[in-house]
Amino acid sequence: MFTIFFEHRLLTGLIAAFLLLSVVCQMIAGLVYHKLISETDNMPATENKQLKQCKQKYASYYKLNGKMVNTEVFVERFVQKICFAKIQITRFVHASGQLMMLSILLAGIAICLSLAAGNTLFQIMPYYLVSILGLYLYFSISGIVDIHERRKILKTNLTDYLENYFVPRLESERESAMEEGVKKREKYALEFMEDKKGEEKARTGDFEEQAQPVVKHYQDELENLLEEFFA
Repeated sequence: MFTIFFEHRLLTGLIAAFLLLSVVCQMIAGLVYHKLISETDNMPATENKQLKQCKQKYASYYKLNGKMVNTEVFVERFVQKICFAKIQITRFVHASGQLMMLSILLAGIAICLSLAAGNTLFQIMPYYLVSILGLYLYFSISGIVDIHERRKILKTNLTDYLENYFVPRLESERESAMEEGVKKREKYALEFMEDKKGEEKARTGDFEEQAQPVVKHYQDELENLLEEFFA
């Protein structure tokens, strides 16, 4: 019965390849999300490149705007841009469904060709079995991987960390930076005032030094006049 696969080797090979690729795409997406979810449990010390970029971008937006207006939107955009081998994970999910449909389509084409060649229903039954088992495998893997639930968990974990842990730390750093800036400005102001006082004192001392000879001259003349008057 299964010898019919050898009559359409190319179609049979494509059916198997598309089915396998469909499952692989599902598993890749699921493993990437699983790894990110496990990394979010230790976000402060994570070495994951994408999560580190997430924190850096969030900190940049927060410092630029003073605060993050909508963390959920930021997280949603980040999750949509998650990549594996520079390909977005959402593309793997879509490709998985498309590859599964291509596998079913090719199985249908093989069935039509077999019927046209005069094969009986019993002889083409393997293609029906492959189609049914392929769909069962696809939906089983989809249920096990559960991409949508993993995306939801990842978004919840990221939002919780950014809003409840990362924002207070950024706010504390901003306040510390502001206090340090105020102290520096006060220090510079005091130094500036001291420099001004020093300059004023220096100018006053120069004036007194210049005025002393003139005062002495007038004192000498006054003493001479008094001596002549009493002589």
